[in-house]
Amino acid sequence: MTPSGKAEDRFIQRYFGPLANNSEALGLHDDAAQIAVPDGKSLVVSTDTLVAGIHFFHNDPPASLARKALRVNVSDLVAKGSTPKGYFLSLALPEAQLRSQDWMSDFAVALGQDQKALGLQIMGGDTVMTKDVSAITICAFGWVPQGQMVKRSGAGVGDLLYVTGTIGDSAIGLWARRANLFGLDELTGFEQQLLACLTEQERTQLELSYLEPPTNLPAADIVLNFASSSMDISDGLSGDAATLSGASNVGMEINMADIPHHAILAPHLENEGVRARLITGGDDYQILCTVTSVRSKDFEIEMAKAKVAVTCIGKIVEQTGVRFLDGQQQELSVGANGFDHFSD
Repeated sequence: MTPSGKAEDRFIQRYFGPLANNSEALGLHDDAAQIAVPDGKSLVVSTDTLVAGIHFFHNDPPASLARKALRVNVSDLVAKGSTPKGYFLSLALPEAQLRSQDWMSDFAVALGQDQKALGLQIMGGDTVMTKDVSAITICAFGWVPQGQMVKRSGAGVGDLLYVTGTIGDSAIGLWARRANLFGLDELTGFEQQLLACLTEQERTQLELSYLEPPTNLPAADIVLNFASSSMDISDGLSGDAATLSGASNVGMEINMADIPHHAILAPHLENEGVRARLITGGDDYQILCTVTSVRSKDFEIEMAKAKVAVTCIGKIVEQTGVRFLDGQQQELSVGANGFDHFSD
């Protein structure tokens, strides 16, 4: 943070100072925070950047942007079995946004509401004025018992594969958001056909899934105590399943019929294009994890107590690779393998 008296310092104190009540944040008056890690704990850190035109639209509501930026990081921590404790915020925004009291106030108020609900506080960050780029970066942290973070690499043959929540809501929500902003003509014919089958209320509900993802915060301790491997689903179920199986050097068999989807989309699941989109689209921010078969029932019971919906969708097998199976246990082709920032 900058020295007292600078315009940037006044900006920080106006919008984010009230959110920094932890003494270790030093009121956001210093260049860094001083954080003590409890004895017997390991620090777990996650960083995500949201960029306009890739992760959000330029005219998405600032309140939704604040919630999404915070929640995508919380999702990573929860999937590691860590309860979030604090975060650092870096804003790179055009002058029109940084100087807009309405935009910044909406952003800061929503950030404050969400951090309170999620049990963490801002600890510092940075602010940069750009010509036309909009990017929001959050680095969040928490702790776990020393050395016990749940990695991607712990899955073993015979483990059961689980997901939280429902898969694909945000993928269709992105279509709804684009149609809302730019009109149906901006969508493909297939996308238009599906949205035409949904009511305005249903489209709005799915759009909200895209704008403000879930966090599954109550699942953190359960993942820590039960999961042999875990990660959050940010780039699509198919792609992230491949990532987890590769890290663990095992294979996965996933039953397509067992993958949970929003009830709104139930009438459309016989359409192969819809099914493929639901498992390859990104921004689910649900948990994908494995649990040994002997502990699976207890895991399900604890998730139910925490009111986190969880579904067994398959199992870990020795043969590497991810296979999606139909009701007759025949392999299905699902097309693209999820979102990849570095794909050709």
